Amino acid sequence: MKIIKCTILLSAMSLLISFGSTVAFAGVTKADAMAACDAAETSRKAAAKVKMEWTTTGKLIKKAKGSIEAGKFEAAIKMCEKAKFQGDASVQQASIESDLWESRIPR
Repeated sequence: MKIIKCTILLSAMSLLISFGSTVAFAGVTKADAMAACDAAETSRKAAAKVKMEWTTTGKLIKKAKGSIEAGKFEAAIKMCEKAKFQGDASVQQASIESDLWESRIPR
């Protein structure tokens, strides 16, 4: 049953990633991009707190901040949204793993 839940979760996550890349950005500002990066950073910190931070999340946020400095706000928002999703997904993964680890012990 728990394996089925994990499969459903991973399927939902991949659908969200594919649909999230089609969002239109009209009239975004530096403040919008900074807010997206702040949300991503908060999500990353939550993942780090449960010791399940993915290695790509921090790199995406750093790259997004570089895009903000270059004036590429739309690209920065896309990266921050992906980083936030990764942070949220890693927290969810930690929750699932805390329930499933016992089922992986050989008997």
